[in-house]
Amino acid sequence: MKKKSSSVKRKNLKNLIFSPHTQNKRIKKIYERFEFLINQKEFNGYLVAVSGGADSLALTYLSKCYQIKNKNNNFHYVHVDHKLRDSSSNEAQTLKKILKKFKIECRIITWKKKKNTKKTQSDSRDYRLKVFESFCKTKKINTLLLGHHFDDFQENFFIRLLRGSGLKGLVSFHNYRSLQRNNINIVRPLLDFSKEDLLYVTKNTFNFHIDDPSNKSLEYLRSRVRFMINNLKKNGLDKKKFKMTFENLISSNNSIEFFVQKNINENSNISLSKNNNRKALLSSDFFSSTDEVILRSFTKILQDISGRYFPARGKRVSKIIDQIREKFILKATIGGCVIEKIENSVVIYKEIIK
Repeated sequence: MKKKSSSVKRKNLKNLIFSPHTQNKRIKKIYERFEFLINQKEFNGYLVAVSGGADSLALTYLSKCYQIKNKNNNFHYVHVDHKLRDSSSNEAQTLKKILKKFKIECRIITWKKKKNTKKTQSDSRDYRLKVFESFCKTKKINTLLLGHHFDDFQENFFIRLLRGSGLKGLVSFHNYRSLQRNNINIVRPLLDFSKEDLLYVTKNTFNFHIDDPSNKSLEYLRSRVRFMINNLKKNGLDKKKFKMTFENLISSNNSIEFFVQKNINENSNISLSKNNNRKALLSSDFFSSTDEVILRSFTKILQDISGRYFPARGKRVSKIIDQIREKFILKATIGGCVIEKIENSVVIYKEIIK
């Protein structure tokens, strides 16, 4: 864990924000962009996800700036201790103590799981989202702020590329700046800024962050991709060129999405079942479009019916679609849904796990 020495002082946060740091042009620019994005919608309370890394602490600082400036006390700062590392609980308590010195109350939620069950980074991510959603509902707030930045955006693009993702997968992070799930707004207001920018903010405010060693371990794909991107930057890849290519891909993706929505509107019917869960009825014409349009339409309906944050895997969905077309399937489960073939139609409803 990387942290500031005992010289961390009890400063008045209001002075920390407005004098002298408003004179820092770099921090001021980042805050103004943050404020602009937050002001785009009417949000009812905020949960700020605090991992303890430099990016999340920059988000914490900017959120506190906004909170004070707008006299809004409906901000909640939450850290999830996944216990993936032996030092995680000590790091969480250190984080809580340091933020308290800056008049920021950070709630620590610990992941309690059976000792014999292996915890993975993927499981941790899913658990963290469930915790945040539950917290928002309990506090009756509707907005979750996450500290993802441009480097995350770029890394996700290359991770998807290496995994053989299609066009939609490659551009999917584009829509992550602001989306809604289970009536909660998930907002990522820092996507325009690099990790370097956020490190700068954190160093010049809290002068503390938790340095997760897994971020540098080549055991993980994301770390290897990060290393690859750094090499590409040395050979001419810059932010402007990357964005230009990405925007061209978005344009192509939007054209396909038009026909996806058309297929859903014209060839499916979504209603409530007897137990008030959503169910979808797909006509035979639903499967008469191009492969990409069918795949996306089917995946979108599965996600809508299941209510899951992440869509079902593309390969598995494609296999189910092929089986439906070739009439090899009568009933199957995928992505939290049950698929039933009834004559020329297909019914999709949420899987109930007892």
